[in-house]
Amino acid sequence: MFRNLSPEAININRILIEKLRLAKIGNFEGMDISVSEFIEFSKNIARIKNLFECFEIKIGGWALPFNIGDKEEKFNAGFEKLKDYLKFAKDISAFRVYTYFLPFSDEIPFKENYILHKERTKKICELMEKYNCKLGIEFIGTKSLRKNHKYEFIWNLGQLLEFIEDVKMENLGILLDSWHLYSSDGKPKDIKKIKGEKIIYVHVNDAPPIPKEDLKDNERFLPGETGVIDIVGFLKVLKETGYDGPVTPEPFNKRVNELPDEIAVRLTGGYLLKAWEKAFK
Repeated sequence: MFRNLSPEAININRILIEKLRLAKIGNFEGMDISVSEFIEFSKNIARIKNLFECFEIKIGGWALPFNIGDKEEKFNAGFEKLKDYLKFAKDISAFRVYTYFLPFSDEIPFKENYILHKERTKKICELMEKYNCKLGIEFIGTKSLRKNHKYEFIWNLGQLLEFIEDVKMENLGILLDSWHLYSSDGKPKDIKKIKGEKIIYVHVNDAPPIPKEDLKDNERFLPGETGVIDIVGFLKVLKETGYDGPVTPEPFNKRVNELPDEIAVRLTGGYLLKAWEKAFK
């Protein structure tokens, strides 16, 4: 496992070389890359790899640039572009791709939505397989996001594990998020149900000391900041699974977002390192 920075998660929007410099300042060992950077370096894709190597930073992962549940026209357009992105990703060994399932629909009942997501997920994984890429899916456990919507969809670890088993693709797994595990009433021990190779990517963050039903998805804290979520226990069990990938803070925190970039990466990296040292001392 390695400590990984997602610049966008703490509101950092700079050119790649600047983001890598900031990752180093924050004592991160890896950093995510974006589709926009694939496009920017499309005529010299090796330049991305060289930059990461120069800063001794590993490539973490990259976000699927469309949603699996999108309208058909939008999904098809995204899928066609994906082929080019995967070519770039293979060249630089950026093999971890991640996305999420919305935990609701106002138009499609659960069963119909499940079939749609299963067919599309399999289609994406079959394409990714040709480029040695893996797809990690995140379930969204925050209860307030499902409220006032007509139909629920997959929103907890058990449901997502069943879905992944049903799709039957070796390169399909989970994006595991400490917030969503906690908000869906999961426990660190539940991670033991997952084989390490089925965990593709990991988010860590903390929660405010309020009832779970009052949690707002975009109001979180840095890992270990409040102690509401057992980040140390989460990390310990995660390591026991054999997971060897990026562990990325995703605080969605207004205070952090408003800090100067250099301070934001130091603060974010510092909280993650403190939790890391407690878990693995």
